[in-house]
Parts: sequence; structure tokens; C-alpha cells
Amino acid sequence: MLSTGEEVLHGDITDTNAAWLSRRCFEEGFAMHRRVTVGDSLDELAIELVRCSQVSDIVFVNGGLGPTTDDLTTEAMAMAMNVDVELNAHWLSEMKARFEKNGKTMPKSNIKQAMLPEGAELIDNPVGSACGFLATLNDCLFFFTPGVPSEFKQMFDNEILPQLQTQFPNNLKLEIQRLYTFGLSESLLNDRLEPLELPDLFEIGYRSALPFIEVKLFSPRQHSDISFVTDAIRKILADHMVGDGIPMLESVGGMLAQSGQTVAVAEKFTGGYLANWFNQSAMTKDALVQGWVLNENALNTDGDYNPLAAVLAMATASRENAGAHLGLACGNAANGEVALGLSTVEGDWGMIVKTRRSLTHEDFRCYASTMLMDMLRRYLQGKEVFGDISSLITLESLFIPAEDEPADAQ
Repeated sequence: MLSTGEEVLHGDITDTNAAWLSRRCFEEGFAMHRRVTVGDSLDELAIELVRCSQVSDIVFVNGGLGPTTDDLTTEAMAMAMNVDVELNAHWLSEMKARFEKNGKTMPKSNIKQAMLPEGAELIDNPVGSACGFLATLNDCLFFFTPGVPSEFKQMFDNEILPQLQTQFPNNLKLEIQRLYTFGLSESLLNDRLEPLELPDLFEIGYRSALPFIEVKLFSPRQHSDISFVTDAIRKILADHMVGDGIPMLESVGGMLAQSGQTVAVAEKFTGGYLANWFNQSAMTKDALVQGWVLNENALNTDGDYNPLAAVLAMATASRENAGAHLGLACGNAANGEVALGLSTVEGDWGMIVKTRRSLTHEDFRCYASTMLMDMLRRYLQGKEVFGDISSLITLESLFIPAEDEPADAQ
């Protein structure tokens, strides 16, 4: 794939088109082997187009098809092919009709978008003014697409992919199973999964996105061994698997919705991180009935301060005050240590954890919030609430069972 534009090259915008296309192509059996970004330079674009044609069978070119002077992709391809550009009368009429439909006159600059390299085949764009086109250079197929994400994705799915599937009918389509983990490092995961014998054409990959690591099983689509291998991975991941096919937040949301339980949170060090996270998924948002954000100096008293007792009191107070079934609380943080608490009608769990390495303030807030979400997940699944997290040291933990006849949450 060749992405174009100074704004992409210099990081002014994130190239989400490239990430999306890479994933779609992989799923359809057209795995990419190379991605390149070139700025708005006619000569450099032409040189790169020739280079791509020499090392690839199919190239997707994204961007640079607009009406302005810095949109140079079409001209660069004509230069690489050593041909002139020519007017595509059909697309010119289509653009004029669209402008007239909106009560406007098409600017002269848009004529540029109807100019294609000689011999190129037009690819329709039903929602934008920049048509795509197909051209061949050195026996390599080039698909040129607009940079607007909505136009680009529709053009690929509706126009380009069907053409590729027709031209390459025996292409092996792939499938990905995604299992989300928390608490094991990438190296530990690799050591545990490496002995697993995989069928031919199966492969395990990893994607780290703090604080989670996604384990991906690549396989031929609808292969008979997918369930067997995926189950084997699940057993190895055990209670460190926080999401099966969906991220942790959606997984916890589903459990809360199924059980009908509600949650209240009280936060000091995390400062609203957890409450904000709850609001990023519909089901967890529905389950959250109240969120407190407190200054780290709030509720501290003179004399001996017990952070574990304090966080358990916060968790219980948040639950009882909101009339929720469950309460989560994060206490103060000091010297890389933080107290975390979960309050339920069955009892209260509290722990003090310390980071094994120095983290930024934001990363530590993320880890603390994830630990609380993981305690909630474990409780909802009936697992041991205190997990073994490789990046954290548990300094102290405490479980206080409820009285024999606890009062139900209102």
C-alpha cells in the first residue's frame, strides 16, 4: 500500500486507512507485505510507483486525487506509465450532475478529478467527487482510491474487493480469533503458548496495547480445527483471559447486564479514569449508577492512616450511598503503591499493589483502573478476586466476609 500526502507523512493525521485496509486484506487472504508513505512530491511519487510495481503484484494507492494543486497522484502515475492524462467524459458529467443536484455550479478546479492516465479504468465513487481508477504498470495492478475514509472503505468493499475475488478465486481467506489478556507479559505469554502444536497454516500473534495483550490466532477461514485450537489457548491463558472475542470492558458489561447488578465507584488517585471508562460501553454505562472523584487529601485523618482500611470504607460507602450491588474504590498513591477495594453484599476485598517498574502518572492510573475492573470481572465470574499480575507486586490483601445475613442492595 502506498499512502500519499504531507499530512500523513509528517503525522498531522493518523493513517487509519492503512490500518483498516491491512486488516481487511488479511481477512480476505490478500495479506500486505509492504506499506509506504510519500509526501506531495511529483517525482518521488512517480519513482515510488515504479518501485512498487517491481516488487508487488497488487498495489493500493490512497490519497492525492483531489482538485487542488498538491493532489499529484494521477499525474505521478501517468509519469510512471510514460503516458498522458486524458479527460474521462463520463466522470466529468457525473460530477457536474451532482453539483447541479445540490443547486451549485461545479468549480473549474474539479475538472482535474476527471483526468485519468491513458488506459486507466475508472472506479466509481458514489459518495464523493474523486473517482478511483485501475491501472497496470510492469504487470502490477494499481488501485487508486480517495483519502476520505468513508469513500475509501466503500470503494474497496463494493468495487475493488469483488474484482480481486473474481480475478483470484482460489485465494485462501483467513480468520482471526482474538483473546484479550491482562496480567501476563508478552514474553510469558509466548513461553506458555510456544509448546502448543498448531495445524498447518495456523499462526499465533500478539498485539500489546497497555495494559492488555491481545493474543491472535490466524487460521484458514472456517477450518475444522479452529474451535479445538482456540479452546487449547483459552485453557493456557486461564483466568488471565479478560475478553473472548471482545475487549475487557464489553465482556464485563455483558456480565453486569446478564446478572442485573449495578456499580458505584469512588476514586482518588485514578481521578475519574474508571468512571470515564465505564461510560465508553453501553452496558457498563447502564450499570454505573454513581461515581465519586475525591482529592487525594480528602477523608484523611490525623494520626495513623491505614490505606487498606480507608479504601474498603470508600468502596462500601460508594455502594451503600448509591444503593448499588457493587462498589469499587481507588485510594491514594504514594511511592508507586496504591490501594484498591471491591465491596459486595457477600464481603469486601482490598489490596495494596506496587509497580515493578516506574510508570508515568497516566499509565499508573490506567493500571490501577484496570486492576479494579479485573477484580470486578473475577468476582462476576466466581474466580479468585486477587489476580497474579506480572507487572505489579501485591503488598497486602484482605477479604472481609459479610455478616451471616447481609442486607440486599436497594
